[in-house]
Amino acid sequence: MFSRFLLLLFYTFLLPLAAISQTDSLKNLLKQDIPDNTRIHVYDELLYSLSTSEPSQAIYYGNKGLELARKNKDKISEISLLNNLGISYYGLGDYEKTLDYFLQVLDIEKDLDNPTSLSRAMNNVGIIFDEIGRLDKSTEYYEKSLEIKRELKDTAGISNTMSNLGLLYLKREIPEKAIGYFRQCYNIDKRQNNTVGIYNSLHNIGIYHKDFGNDDSAVYYLEKALLAVPTGEQNYDKVYIIKSLAESYLNIDDLKNSERYFKIAIEAAKSIQALEVLKQAYKGLSNIYEQKNEFEKSLKAYKNFKLLNDSIYNQDFNNKVSQLESNFEIQSKEKEIQLLTNEAEITNLQLTRRENSNYFLAALGILLSVLAFISFNRYQIKNKAHKQLEIKNDEINQQRSEIKENRDEIAAQRDSILEQKQALEEVNAETLKSIWYAQHIQKAILPDINKIRSVFHEFFMLYLPKSIVSGDFYWFTERNNKIYFALADCTGHGIPGAFMTVMANDLLTSIVNQQGVEDCAEILYKLDQTVLNSLQYKENSSNDGLDIALLCFDLKNRNLSFSGASMDLLIYQDKGWHTFKGERFSIGGLKEPNQKQAVSLNIDLKEDTHIYIYTDGFVDQFGGEFDKKFMRMRLRSLLDEIKLLSFEKQKEKLEHAILEWKGNSEQTDDISITGIRI
Repeated sequence: MFSRFLLLLFYTFLLPLAAISQTDSLKNLLKQDIPDNTRIHVYDELLYSLSTSEPSQAIYYGNKGLELARKNKDKISEISLLNNLGISYYGLGDYEKTLDYFLQVLDIEKDLDNPTSLSRAMNNVGIIFDEIGRLDKSTEYYEKSLEIKRELKDTAGISNTMSNLGLLYLKREIPEKAIGYFRQCYNIDKRQNNTVGIYNSLHNIGIYHKDFGNDDSAVYYLEKALLAVPTGEQNYDKVYIIKSLAESYLNIDDLKNSERYFKIAIEAAKSIQALEVLKQAYKGLSNIYEQKNEFEKSLKAYKNFKLLNDSIYNQDFNNKVSQLESNFEIQSKEKEIQLLTNEAEITNLQLTRRENSNYFLAALGILLSVLAFISFNRYQIKNKAHKQLEIKNDEINQQRSEIKENRDEIAAQRDSILEQKQALEEVNAETLKSIWYAQHIQKAILPDINKIRSVFHEFFMLYLPKSIVSGDFYWFTERNNKIYFALADCTGHGIPGAFMTVMANDLLTSIVNQQGVEDCAEILYKLDQTVLNSLQYKENSSNDGLDIALLCFDLKNRNLSFSGASMDLLIYQDKGWHTFKGERFSIGGLKEPNQKQAVSLNIDLKEDTHIYIYTDGFVDQFGGEFDKKFMRMRLRSLLDEIKLLSFEKQKEKLEHAILEWKGNSEQTDDISITGIRI
């Protein structure tokens, strides 16, 4: 989702030090005798300039400056240092510390008469709550920030916070509020003639329509967003818009325009190193070529996607290692600070010892009568100081040893992780290559959809494997003026299920076309016996098998024969729905053969009859607001809503419904549903 968050708040000062740009010069300045207010500003400048390159040093100088600012009760400098420390921890991915510093800024701002800074601080707190998934708290702070900006009539700030709120309401699945804010942003940016704001707002509106299935509207707004980008400008926003437009064209099956825009996005993303957009564009291009049956091009595009995906993964991995090292540096720096504190205490003890010696010599000349007492007192002080020195030195040596051991341990862990990652990548690449080849084999055995569609008035096949290969399959053949069609769900999914689909497909073809069996119940009986013999159940104690719905059409006599094993048939005719249940057993499995009795049901076909069969992956998919199963009743209700649409539109509605229901949840099983209109 495209985001237009406000940049995290920076405070800047017009210092006499403006000409000092190099960090070395700033560090040298700290060695000089300068006023506290200037020293605080130098610490803040070092914190800001080192926050991305050397975060451990940046945080060290920031804490030094914060201590001095609080000592001098300099609230403005304290706010700046707290805010910039939060930004440094944000760059390290430590959102907990970032939030802590930003909330401290907010507490101080509430006591100051500066509503502009207060609204920005609230906006920043909202951003961090959004990052950590506290969307309710994020909404609260964004809306408080927006209220202040409206009172101040801060037009640019209003538009920015509204954009953040729109994106947040999309995450919270409250689309009506999201689109409301996006449209208000667009109107504000248009009045202000804010070019960047205009095309970003149009992009957000287009993404909203794309995510909620309004594909034609998505294309319209995304094209407007692209036209709003100034000619010749090449930036990340433009590349992202082009990629979104290509995806929207793909959603409406306009493969020509989708392919064209994906290719434009690829070239543009390469020029500005937009790796995430480049990755998604290659993935989209692979899907297009697959739909066009240009498998070589599809595989090439997918390989580019996979290479980029691995590269981004490696980059993220390296960033995490760098973050780990930075956090270690920060911890080490904190220990160094403690060491310096200990050394300072030692120095104070030494000074105390010298002062006591001086007092002793002075007292010796004045009060000879108390010489014995002073000598004894001096001995005690010296002995005590010596012991304290030994303790402090031992502590310093121990801390130095711990630092070295921690550094060596982290380096060893990093090397071990990198070796394991490389080995896993090699194994994964070989396994994935084999699975992709298995997918091409599985696709080759499935019947041609166009051939099936040619024998019926209308036909659709929604086929969504859970993995690269599927445990669901469909089968079709014609014999003696009859049309046979089956949909089956094999045990498991992925590679185990795919093996079963290949075997069951071949067995069905053999039973019908070679052995000449025509009765649906007899076909399922033969299939069950052959699967039992092939898999040797008694020896292996296996429960592998399949659920199946088998249909035989006699279109000349307008008759349908149905036999099912743990799969049902759903028919709509005479303006009513009728369910024909299959028998409650599976083909194969450990159930005794005498407990399995397939039955053929004969059904008269009338004009405009709709026939549906589906595997349990559709109705068992978890999702929705409460993470529940989709269920048969919800599917029946959905089919009733869309029954008057063309079958191509019905397929689109079913696919959109199950994907929207699934959301970010994992797909539970292979999903297949077939529709036939007579």
